[in-house]
Amino acid sequence: MIDWAALLGGALFGFMGGMVAAWRIASVEAAKAWAGDLRHRFTVKQADREKKQQLRHARLDDEHRAELERAEVDRKQAEKARENERRRVRRAHTELKKTLQIANECIDTYTTPLLINMLNAEGVARENILEEIDKLDRHRVLLKDLQNQLVALSALGVSLKHGISDWRGPLKLALSELRRNITSETEEYAKLLSQHQASS
Repeated sequence: MIDWAALLGGALFGFMGGMVAAWRIASVEAAKAWAGDLRHRFTVKQADREKKQQLRHARLDDEHRAELERAEVDRKQAEKARENERRRVRRAHTELKKTLQIANECIDTYTTPLLINMLNAEGVARENILEEIDKLDRHRVLLKDLQNQLVALSALGVSLKHGISDWRGPLKLALSELRRNITSETEEYAKLLSQHQASS
């Protein structure tokens, strides 16, 4: 006779064993799929992270390069400004020395038409009067040169105070004051020039 209970128990046990085996196989496959998915996500995130890092590094490199270029441009502009100032000081010092020589000669040749008329009225020798006339002519040329030098110095940023309003016949006292101011400025620019030469 057929033992139905044993048969059903065996079938049930076989079915359950098959289900457990199928479940194990399915869970292993599911675990493999899950692990593959995790691996894929990790790879994608890592690739994204590396890409972002590369972009960040590239941006930082660009910013650093731009900063270096700006610093180089600033350095060159500062160097050019220093060189221009050096040239200006050197040229101003040269012009001041030239102006001082003209001012000295201008004071040395100082004379007036009034003095020549007085000499003529007193009957001074003709040679002396002609000498004073030549001196007056030279004095007028020097006054014009001195006036031009003051304009040139002003263009170089050197301002010299003087009380001369009429350049046709300034007083000797005003010329002496101008010479003192020129001497003072020449000394100042000589100091500046030596400082510039020491720093270069």
